[in-house]
Amino acid sequence: MSSLQNKIISFWRKLRNARLFSNWLKSDSFSQESADRKLIYALSPRKIPNGEQIKHLNKFLNPREFLLIKICILIVLVNGVYLGTVFLKKHLQYLPVIGGEYIEGVVGSPKTINPLYAVNRDIDSDLSRLIYSSLFKYDIHGRLSHDLVETMEIGGENKEYIIKIKEGVSWHTGGNLTAEDIVFTVNLIKSAEYNSPLRSAFTNITVEKIDDLTLKFVLAEPYAPFPDLLTFGILPANLWKNIAPNAAVLADLNLKPVGSGPYKFKSLVKSKTGDLKEYRLEANADYYGGQAYLKNITFIFFVDYIEAIKAFNDNQIMGLNYLPFTLRQEILAQNSVKFRELAQPQIISLFFNSVKNKTLADKDVRVALATALDKNQIIQEVFAGIHSPADGPILKESFAYNEEIKKYDYAPATAAETIKTKPVTAILTVIDSGNNVAVAEKVKDYWTKAGGQISLNIVSGDQAAEIVKNRNFEILLYGEFIGGDPDVFVFWHSSQAGERGFNLTGYNNPEADKLLAEARVSTDQAERISRYKKFQEIVVADLPAIFLYSPSYTYVQSNKLKGFSGTAIVDPGDRFSGVGGWYLKTKKKLTW
Repeated sequence: MSSLQNKIISFWRKLRNARLFSNWLKSDSFSQESADRKLIYALSPRKIPNGEQIKHLNKFLNPREFLLIKICILIVLVNGVYLGTVFLKKHLQYLPVIGGEYIEGVVGSPKTINPLYAVNRDIDSDLSRLIYSSLFKYDIHGRLSHDLVETMEIGGENKEYIIKIKEGVSWHTGGNLTAEDIVFTVNLIKSAEYNSPLRSAFTNITVEKIDDLTLKFVLAEPYAPFPDLLTFGILPANLWKNIAPNAAVLADLNLKPVGSGPYKFKSLVKSKTGDLKEYRLEANADYYGGQAYLKNITFIFFVDYIEAIKAFNDNQIMGLNYLPFTLRQEILAQNSVKFRELAQPQIISLFFNSVKNKTLADKDVRVALATALDKNQIIQEVFAGIHSPADGPILKESFAYNEEIKKYDYAPATAAETIKTKPVTAILTVIDSGNNVAVAEKVKDYWTKAGGQISLNIVSGDQAAEIVKNRNFEILLYGEFIGGDPDVFVFWHSSQAGERGFNLTGYNNPEADKLLAEARVSTDQAERISRYKKFQEIVVADLPAIFLYSPSYTYVQSNKLKGFSGTAIVDPGDRFSGVGGWYLKTKKKLTW
C-alpha cells in the first residue's frame, strides 16, 4: 500500500514540474516576442509603412482585403483632386497685368491723324481716338460720357455751356492740357483757312477761356445734342500755333502726333515707295484715366480685305478693324476667333416716293407692303441673323426709343387681299453695295408673292448721290446714319424735304415737325424722351417708309485678347472705348 502511495505522489510531482516548465517557456516566449518588436521599432524611423514595405502588403493580406485598400486609396485621391479643383475655381484668379502687344490689321493707311481732319477717314479717326483726349466721348455702349469734362452747367436760355475740365491732364511730351488748348482747337475748326470738315457745325458757336480749367461755349440757338459735337480730339496749342494754315495738312505732327490720350506715338514703318506699312503706339503711363494693360498696339496696313484676312488666318495679326459680312466665311479656325457684333447708328429702310408713284400715296398700300415682309426671315437668310430688325426711325439702343410703337407683323394673307383690290406696280431702286441687292431681291420676292408687280433698278455707288439728291426713285432701299443722339430732325422734318435735305420721302406732318423742333432745343432729357416717343408713334402710324433693320459692325479679334466689353459704337473708332481694360498678360492670385 505504501509502495502504491509513493508512486502516486511521485507522478503528481512530475506533472506539477512539467506544468511549471511549460509556463516558464511561455513566459520566456512572450518576453522574446516583445523584445523583438521593440527592437524593430527602435530601428525603424517611421511607424507608417514606406513604399518598399507596401509592396509586400499583399503577402500579409488576402486578395479581398488588398482590393478594398486599393479602392479606398483611389477614393481618397479622386476626392482630393475634386476638392482641390473646386477650391482653385473659387479662389484662384487670373488678374490682368501690364504687358503684351496687340496687332491689328487695317485696310487702308492713315494720312492726317489730326482731329481737324480725321473724320474723313476711318483709320485716321481710329488712331485719333487712341492718341487724343476729347471733352466728351462715347462709352462701350455707345452712350455719350465725360472724357476731359469734370462738370458742365447749362444756362443762358440753354445757349451757354460752362465746362470745367479735369486737373492734371498731361500731354505726351509733358506739360498740362488747359482750357487754352481747347479754345485754340475750336478756333482752328472754325477757321475757313484750315478747311476742317467740322467747321459747319461750329459756325455760329463762340468759345472763350474763363480760367485754366474752365471755358464757356455760347450757341446762337439752343441745341440739345451740342455735347455730341464735342467729341473731337484736343490739339496742343504750343506745338500747332506756329504752323501756318496752308502747311497744316502737310505738318509732321499729322503722322507723329502729340496728344493726351491713353496711347502715344512710338514709331512707324514705311515701304520703299513711302507708303505706311506699320504704325506703333505705346501705352501712356501718365494717362489720367490710368495706364492701359496693353503695353503696345501696332497697326499693320493692307491694300484690301482679302490680304488682311490672309494675314489674320496666318496669325500675323490678332484683329481686323472690320469684316464685311460677305467675307465672313473666309475666316478660318472660327472657334478661336471672337466676332464682335457692335450695334451702330444706322437704319436700313425702304423709302416711299409718292410723287414718282401715286399708288404709294395710299396708306393702305404702304401697310400692305409692310405686312407682306417677314423682316426676321430676310435678316436670317441674308445675314445669318446677326443684324437687328428695326421698327421705327430711332435706334433701339437710344434712350428715347419707344418700345410700344406699332409693329407691322408679317401677315401675307391680309397683305395679298389689299394688293388684290389695290394693285401695286413699282420700281425698287437699290445701290449695288454689300448685301443690298440680296436684300432687295428678298423684298421683291415677298411683294411678288403678295400680288405686286415689282422690278429692280440696281445702280452703282457713283449714281447713288444723284439719285438721292433728285429723289429719282419710287421705292429706295437705303441706309441712314442717325448718330449718337436721337435728334432725327434732318431726316424727318418737313423743312428738310427737297434736294438740299435728307427727308427722302418728303414727309410732312405738322405735329411731328413740332415735336422734332421742341425735342432738339430742350435740355431736359425726360422732356426729350416724351416728345421723341410721341414722334415715333406718329411716323410709324403714317408709314412714309418701312424700317427694315439696323446692321451691326463686325470687329474680329483673336480669343487671346481678353477684356473686350463693347456692345455699340457711333464711329468705328469707338471700338477702342474700353481699350484700357484689354489685356494679354495675366498673373495668378489666390483669394480667401
